[in-house]
Amino acid sequence: MKTKFPGLALISIPVALSFLINEIQPAISPLALCVAFGFAMANFWSWPDWAKSGSSFAGKRLLRSGVVLLGAQVSVTSLKAIGLKGVLTVMLVVSFTIFGILLLTKIFKVTSELGLLIGVGFGICGATAVAAVRPQTRATEEETSYAIALISLCGTLSIIVLPFLGHLMKLSDSTFGAWAGAAVHDVGQVIATASVWSSSAVSAAIVIKLARVCLLAPIVLVLAIRHRRYLTSQGEVTATSAKVPLIPLFVIGFIVVAIIQNTFSFTPRFHNDVVTLSKVLIGSGLVALGSGVRWKSIRAIGPRPMVMGLLAWVIVAGVALCAVRVTGI
Repeated sequence: MKTKFPGLALISIPVALSFLINEIQPAISPLALCVAFGFAMANFWSWPDWAKSGSSFAGKRLLRSGVVLLGAQVSVTSLKAIGLKGVLTVMLVVSFTIFGILLLTKIFKVTSELGLLIGVGFGICGATAVAAVRPQTRATEEETSYAIALISLCGTLSIIVLPFLGHLMKLSDSTFGAWAGAAVHDVGQVIATASVWSSSAVSAAIVIKLARVCLLAPIVLVLAIRHRRYLTSQGEVTATSAKVPLIPLFVIGFIVVAIIQNTFSFTPRFHNDVVTLSKVLIGSGLVALGSGVRWKSIRAIGPRPMVMGLLAWVIVAGVALCAVRVTGI
């Protein structure tokens, strides 16, 4: 642990700064900032050799521990609140988002792995979902950082654009809240978007958003099976990797935490502390991820994924609104 401490101490600085900025301006995703700070430190300064052991630990163990604690955000009560119709609506929007963006990758000639990260980030819960699914994909660190940056951009645009369009269409508080919960990516950005509208809209948005978070575990499981099959087809499953459980341990942990969260009663303060710890751990992992990305590699990806992502953001917002209005959730 001694060799890891210097790197973890270095990582704690951008993590603390990211969450401090988020406290001042909640609409800014602290996780996106963590990636940005890690990237900036590595490209405009240099990531020191003595920090690499700690950053490797943060990028794997801490990141996955954060995903495990994310299970504390899974709420059966939220699913009951929106009913079967609401659950089906959420599943429809999430499925359309992921498969629709994968279709767009073929049109824009973007790698399917980058499209998958963008689709899951748009569909589930922004940078958090990207961090959770990335180990089950063949996506590079550059593609992961690109996806998080794009998701953060579109989520920020939602805070401005969705309320403007909502007023033009004269949406009710509940309808706009449900739309924000179904269309916006990061939890903080969902709350910021709905807050521009009303407190009633925030309540409706959070319920729908938490329902989307519930889909994270099954999606990671499906991607884990897909990734194992790919490795097998490529002859890359070694005797060691074959012993790794088909269901990733952090997914099992996520489910266990979710069960505990919905079985026992905890104080709001304790629950909020667990959620915050989850974000801090994930943020630490994302700083480490950002530190491994180089600007030259990001630039090589090109502008096409950006154009594709912005088009997808418009389409997904439209589909989410149609689904909300048709089902009346």
